[in-house]
Amino acid sequence: MVPSNVVDRHPVAAYFVLTLALSWSVWIPVLSSVDGPMARIAAIPGAFGPLAAAAVVTHLRGESVRAWLASTLDWRRPARWYVAALAIPIGVGLALAVVSVVMVGFEDGTLVPALLTFAINVVFATLLGGGQEEFGWRGFALPHLQTRYSALTASVVVGAVWALWHAPLFAFGVYQMAPAGYAAFVVVASVVFTWLYNGSRGCVPAAILLHGTVNASVSVPVQVVGGPSALPVPFTVLLVGAFGLLALGLTVRYGPGTLSAAAAQTPSWTGDGPERRSTVGAPGVSES
Repeated sequence: MVPSNVVDRHPVAAYFVLTLALSWSVWIPVLSSVDGPMARIAAIPGAFGPLAAAAVVTHLRGESVRAWLASTLDWRRPARWYVAALAIPIGVGLALAVVSVVMVGFEDGTLVPALLTFAINVVFATLLGGGQEEFGWRGFALPHLQTRYSALTASVVVGAVWALWHAPLFAFGVYQMAPAGYAAFVVVASVVFTWLYNGSRGCVPAAILLHGTVNASVSVPVQVVGGPSALPVPFTVLLVGAFGLLALGLTVRYGPGTLSAAAAQTPSWTGDGPERRSTVGAPGVSES
């Protein structure tokens, strides 16, 4: 028997609440006492909230955490999906760098530092600065939501909570961009992540690589022009525009149902067949 009927019937809601609780309970007291450059380092433990919450909810539903983890770590997919995970954010970053330079000009002496920072950040962001979140967002929430909703709707829901999850980082000044612009960027980027996840038939490692590369690449355009203050418009406007066009193109090309040429991916680790995932109730609903 599943120990909690509420968690069993509403795994995604339980997951979202627990993710916010775990991360915020770390971030709020820590960021209240740490500021400056150390704040980003001090925030790292809280960034594992999505992963921890997914494991806890899986366990509370009476399912195998080992099977869920094996599913999320299954990297055996065609190489093109890993290439896409690198090429999309790098391509967007280069395009935005060109747009930024056209608008305000190139800042001398910034290109090499920007590229070095990008190379370092790809490794850091993939392992500790964003990539680890994908065990939860795409590795748990998205497949559960897709048992009941279209891929587009599931993407927007995940994106909205994903954006909200960052709220303490804005409240304590760790992130310096406009919260509304950042939230819009995360929501449209979530559509691109769903395309990669569904198209690769649930490859979380590719999503991890995409997340890390996105986080690393978005700093390059503003670095080569001397910082975000040099731009005549907020950089988040450019980000939302670029990823929004990409998300729109994917939606038109593949349709909102799956956002990819493959089927919408649903939980593969439950071990009790599609019947349980399609019964009445919230995604991945109850055992009786």
